[in-house]
Amino acid sequence: MAVPAFTRTQLAAGAPGPETALTIGVLDGIHLGHQALLKRLVSESRQRALSPGVVTLHPHPLTVLRPETPPSYLTSLEERMQLILGLGCDWVIPLTFTSDVAEVECEELGRAFYDELHMRLLVLGPDAAFGRGAPRDTVERMRVLGEEMGFEVLQIEPLIFDGERYSSTAVRQALEAGDMERVAGLLGRPYHLAGPVVRGYERGRTIGFPTANISVAADRALPALGVYATRVEVDGKDYVGATNIGRRPTFEAGHISIETNILDFDGDLYGQRLELDVLHRIRGEQKFSGVDELSAQIADDVESARRLLS
Repeated sequence: MAVPAFTRTQLAAGAPGPETALTIGVLDGIHLGHQALLKRLVSESRQRALSPGVVTLHPHPLTVLRPETPPSYLTSLEERMQLILGLGCDWVIPLTFTSDVAEVECEELGRAFYDELHMRLLVLGPDAAFGRGAPRDTVERMRVLGEEMGFEVLQIEPLIFDGERYSSTAVRQALEAGDMERVAGLLGRPYHLAGPVVRGYERGRTIGFPTANISVAADRALPALGVYATRVEVDGKDYVGATNIGRRPTFEAGHISIETNILDFDGDLYGQRLELDVLHRIRGEQKFSGVDELSAQIADDVESARRLLS
């Protein structure tokens, strides 16, 4: 199957320059393995006077190929693109992954990159596989195509962390365990959540611990339910926060909310965008016998956050 016309239009609209070097993938999370790939891409492209960039697939192919699988992104598409550009790439093209694109052979995609993006170098990760069925021999097939059309193909070696390969799956597993130190070790930075401050039930204010509730996209991966020590940015200034990610089981358990008590801060944040770095897990989610027991525990959580981030 040839590359759909819509897909070629997307690529052509994003054509960044005379000749390019690129990589392709979802690159969700931009963990240290992704960063090693992008740094190699930038380095190799500069040596060849090429413009380095990324074709990033969105939505995740799994959500198209297995619709019953709910999406769970480590970064929003916008954050992913910002991180890619921050690592030295000149351009990023989000390629809409559809059922039609899923049927395109890797060679057809390679030809489209050559024709529309003027690709002269393709840099791939250790597990690179794209095109129909994500064939395991993608790299070999690209090398054959490159010899035919006139572009190079490089594949980087795997990067190992604590005995395992860097991967978005490893990051998700650490998130699900609430192991934020491991998450940061895999990402090379703290796990970040951001969103506008919205009105909640305001129960915290009535018991002396007002919270700022942020709204994040339903497709964002969240840490295990519980209370976390967080670094909070408000108007360019950093504060310590005690953040509850959970369903409020002491009251009427409902949807998951993200509520932060910002230490040593007093002000109205409704409508503002709040930035959180989730750094350490203090405890798991608990159901308390009543407001007094809950209030006492929150006081302990706040002191734990202060101590952890002092």
